[in-house]
Amino acid sequence: MSDSRIEDRLLIREVYGRYAMAVVRQDGADWLDCWSADATWKTPQFEVAGHAALEQMWTATWTDFRSVTPFNEIGPIAFTQDGASVLSTVLETIALKSGSGMTMTGLYTDRLVREGGEWRFTYRAYTPIGQPASLAGRAA
Repeated sequence: MSDSRIEDRLLIREVYGRYAMAVVRQDGADWLDCWSADATWKTPQFEVAGHAALEQMWTATWTDFRSVTPFNEIGPIAFTQDGASVLSTVLETIALKSGSGMTMTGLYTDRLVREGGEWRFTYRAYTPIGQPASLAGRAA
């Protein structure tokens, strides 16, 4: 079966790559560019909406983090009338400024839209999978 949306699928996958690289580089501007203007980011700890709130949460997140390295696996991409829905998993290795670290795994339930010719997240809901694992005693 032919998929006439193959280009959109590739472009959506690139959003995940851009997002991860922005996190690794700690580049808030590039990270924010992955979100639509009115996007919502939801985790068990918080829910924020809009670029201003996203930017504030980005800054707050980096208060204790020295580095974060996310590895994504993108699952099904389903197109809707006004965008796309995606399920993805993430494994994050986090080094804290205190010198300790941890790994976390989670599931993202995402919605994306085309905005300004680019695919962007309009909604990201993070659900942890299991418990964070300490990296204590390992070289950071």
